[in-house]
Amino acid sequence: MADADATAREEELEAVEAIFGEAVNVSRDELLLEVCVQHPQGGPQEVVMRASLPASYPSTSPPVAEVYGNHLSDDVRAWAVRELEKMWSPGEVCLYNWVEWLKEAELLWNAPTAPGPSGRGARKQEEGEGEGGEGTGPAASRRAAGVKEAAREAEALELLRQLRVTSGEPYVEKKSTFQAHVAPVSSFEEVTLVMDALLSISKIRAATHNIMAYRIAMPGGAFVQDCDDDGEVAAGGRLLHFLQAGDVRNCVVVVSRWFGGVLLGPARFAIIINTARHLLEQMGLVGGGGGKGEKGDKGHGGKKAGR
Repeated sequence: MADADATAREEELEAVEAIFGEAVNVSRDELLLEVCVQHPQGGPQEVVMRASLPASYPSTSPPVAEVYGNHLSDDVRAWAVRELEKMWSPGEVCLYNWVEWLKEAELLWNAPTAPGPSGRGARKQEEGEGEGGEGTGPAASRRAAGVKEAAREAEALELLRQLRVTSGEPYVEKKSTFQAHVAPVSSFEEVTLVMDALLSISKIRAATHNIMAYRIAMPGGAFVQDCDDDGEVAAGGRLLHFLQAGDVRNCVVVVSRWFGGVLLGPARFAIIINTARHLLEQMGLVGGGGGKGEKGDKGHGGKKAGR
């Protein structure tokens, strides 16, 4: 069991380092990880999580978490640690899920940086009822930001419609979600337009990886083609190879992956390819050589998300 725990810890640490980059500091000698989480809306606050990994993690013991932030009270810090501890299950790694939860926990980011008004005056300010009527309190600011974000997403969705982007059904495999997107293109500029539009959607932008490949047929039988791993090493090249084998042309294919905290190993490549293949087949874009997925046709043995 000790060897299995050590292997699981090392694989998880490598994954977290690859995903969060310079925000992560790891001491393997001390089995200690520290992550600096920036404000999700670009604010000045930051939250630091320190996790000590027992020798029996993940099989029987959770990491020992500490949460810090200059703007956080002791009560909020203690609450955050309790919430993190609830997310661990015996035998499962959890550090990625912990970091993602810290990003989304509103209480951590809405905690006041300095003492403010109390009583009914504080409630008025929070509700946006200050002296100016409409108010400029935190609630009003959040509402305004929400309206702007909704407007941006509406514009992006309309652009995706104009670019004829088709998105496939999401699939879940061991808590990771995969979704393919396909659009017709005839130039690199159109590829850029499609990618910019997709990444304007907050859900897609938040994906751990957006793996991309495209092929454009040119006069004389030549092709303009390229790919992007987006941090999932070798995935873009495999996706492009699949497009070549299937004689897929004049389109860009993107596979979004939201990592769920459970490492999939080499099987993830087959899932990425088959996620793309299923959508391309539905659209009638796969030629004679592209109907086969990667070895063993793994992937899509999982469940549809939200279904």
